[in-house]
Amino acid sequence: MAEVRPGAIHTIMDKTRPDTATPDIFLFYDYRAYLKALFEFNKAQSRRFSHRYIVTRAGFKSPNVLKNVIDGRRNLTFAAAESFAKAFKLDGNSKRYFLALVQYNQAGTATEREKAFQELVDLRARENPARLGERQYEVFARWWHLAIREMVSLPDFQFSPEWVSDSLSPSITPAEAAESLSLLKTLGLVAQQRDRSWTQVEKTMATDARVKSVMVSQFHREMIRLGAESLTRFPAKDREISGTTVRVSEADLDKIKSWLRDFRMKILGLAAQSAGADQVYQLNFQFFPLVKPRRATHRSAAEGDA
Repeated sequence: MAEVRPGAIHTIMDKTRPDTATPDIFLFYDYRAYLKALFEFNKAQSRRFSHRYIVTRAGFKSPNVLKNVIDGRRNLTFAAAESFAKAFKLDGNSKRYFLALVQYNQAGTATEREKAFQELVDLRARENPARLGERQYEVFARWWHLAIREMVSLPDFQFSPEWVSDSLSPSITPAEAAESLSLLKTLGLVAQQRDRSWTQVEKTMATDARVKSVMVSQFHREMIRLGAESLTRFPAKDREISGTTVRVSEADLDKIKSWLRDFRMKILGLAAQSAGADQVYQLNFQFFPLVKPRRATHRSAAEGDA
C-alpha cells in the first residue's frame, strides 16, 4: 500500500563529483551549495581565484557579494544570476538549469516553486535520460501513479493501459496509463511474478528534502481536489466526507495531530490484512487553521482615544 506523508521519504544530500572534476550542476537542488562547490573547485585549481576575482568578472563592485549569497545573507536577482552564470562560464543547459535553480530556491509561492522545479526536472532528464535515481520523485507528479500501484494487487487487475485508464476514476488516457505502468516497472515499484500476475514491490525511495517538499505538496493538492470532486462523482454510500469546526488551544494541537497519525497507522494496518481487497481508496486528513495565528489587538470603541 502507498503512504504519502512528510518524513516517509528518506533524504539524501546534494552530491558533487570528486574534487578533481567540475561540480555537476545537475546533481544540485540548492544554487547556493552549487556556487560554493564551484567556487571551491576553481580556487583549488588556481591560487589567483578569489571572491574578488569572480565578483569583478560578474560586474559587481562589492567583493563580498558572492560570499553573502553563498552564506544566505543575500538573494540573487535574475540579472545577477545571469552575470554569475557568465562569470563562471555556464552556458547551454547548465546555464538554464542554474537560472531555474535560482528561481526554484527563491520562489515566493508554491505555484512558482513547482513551475521552476518542473523545469529542473526537464533539464535533468534532457541532460541524462538514463539516470534512474532522478526519476524516483516522478511517482508524486501525477495522482494516478500511486493509485495504479495499488491497483496491480486487485484480483481482476489487467496489465493493460486501456483497462487501467478505463478503471480509474476519474479516467485517464491510455497513453498516460501506459507511461505510468512503464514508470512503476522502471522504478521497481511493481513486478511480474512467475504466474505472470503483477504485485507491488515494497521499496523505500530516496529524494532530496526539497524535492520531497515540492512533489508531496503537489500530490496532496491533487488528492484534495479529487476529494472535493468525489462529492458529486460518487453516491454517499461509497464515500465518507465530513467536517467540523472546533476551537482548541495550541497545546492541544499536537495531541490532535498525534491522534490523526495513530488513526492513519491503524488504517494502514487494517489495509495490510484486508482479505479479498477489491477496491482502492484515498484517505485524506484535513486539519488546518481558519484564523491567523498572530492577530492584531484592537481597542473597543468604549475605550475612546487618549
